[in-house]
Amino acid sequence: MLRDKVRKTDTLIALSELYKSIQGEGLLVGTPSIFLRLQGCNLRCPWCDQPESLSFKDQKVSFDKVLQEIKKLTPKHVVITGGEPFAHRELPVIVRTLLEEGYSVQIETNGTLWIPEMESYASRIHITCSPKGVARFYVHPKILSYARELKFVVDEELNAEILKREDFLPFLKKGAVVLQPESNRQEMMEKALKIQKELLREGFTVRVIPQIHKCFNLK
Repeated sequence: MLRDKVRKTDTLIALSELYKSIQGEGLLVGTPSIFLRLQGCNLRCPWCDQPESLSFKDQKVSFDKVLQEIKKLTPKHVVITGGEPFAHRELPVIVRTLLEEGYSVQIETNGTLWIPEMESYASRIHITCSPKGVARFYVHPKILSYARELKFVVDEELNAEILKREDFLPFLKKGAVVLQPESNRQEMMEKALKIQKELLREGFTVRVIPQIHKCFNLK
């Protein structure tokens, strides 16, 4: 059993950084969390606040060692972010191991990619999908079927009509759409509230949530 456990965790991952903070975005805002940030993303959003995590690098570290560092931290909720987590074939191993170790797991994804091996775990975790304008707001059907929420960055491009697209409509109907003002800019906060008001007139309730961790000067 011990040998099997070592085999499961003895994989290499492209780690950008590991730290604890609070979840500052989306429906789980305020949750004490461990952030496991993977290095490398398939998109290039103009306002990305993690540009240092965009490029793919060959240098990787043992996830077994990363797991030992995770266990030294107190939160029991792990947020796998990036970069783009689904750009990494090791993601199912990471998720499986964390679940076996008793952690709740959240993945923050742009929604454009999918890994078939995630099918066994996707219903057991919280997937936050943030559709991006640079991908014309495309989201893989499998991500849409498992995501718990859609989180849209409110920038110059976003509007209410995008949120009412057929593939996004089920999330609107169940109140699982978050509007996040880009970089907490005042003009984008005002735009988010305007979109919220417009949708409310049509019977849809969305939440406007800025990046709370930045309000506390946290990572």
